[in-house]
Amino acid sequence: MQWMATNEWLQRIKGALVQEGFSDTILQTVKPGQVFGLIKKLDNIWEMHVRGFNDGRLEAEIEVSRDYFEHLDDTYRRDATLELMRILDAYQILYQSKGSLPQMEMTLYPPNQLTPWKPVVAIAALIAFLIWLGRQND
Repeated sequence: MQWMATNEWLQRIKGALVQEGFSDTILQTVKPGQVFGLIKKLDNIWEMHVRGFNDGRLEAEIEVSRDYFEHLDDTYRRDATLELMRILDAYQILYQSKGSLPQMEMTLYPPNQLTPWKPVVAIAALIAFLIWLGRQND
């Protein structure tokens, strides 16, 4: 694929994903050559993440939501190529797969416990503020 053709193709995929409810996020690791990275919450625990790269590659995975510390654990992450292919097929977007594809979807089991990070950060910020406030009164 030429760069312009690849870029247009990636923009078409990004548009289809946005129509499917995917959105941009600043909370992601941007990989070299990444053109876009979109996420979609699937439910309270899981989200799907799709990345497009300037060489025409696509990566898709289902993982624990970034709302939880367990998002950082690769145990709770799996390939989502089949799900992405279904989306591309529904929008009649042509693609070429390379290598072997999973023949069936894998079941992901959620962690025994989910730890939301936002309350932890809020409590830490409150403690830091109280310590700072206490030092202002000295």
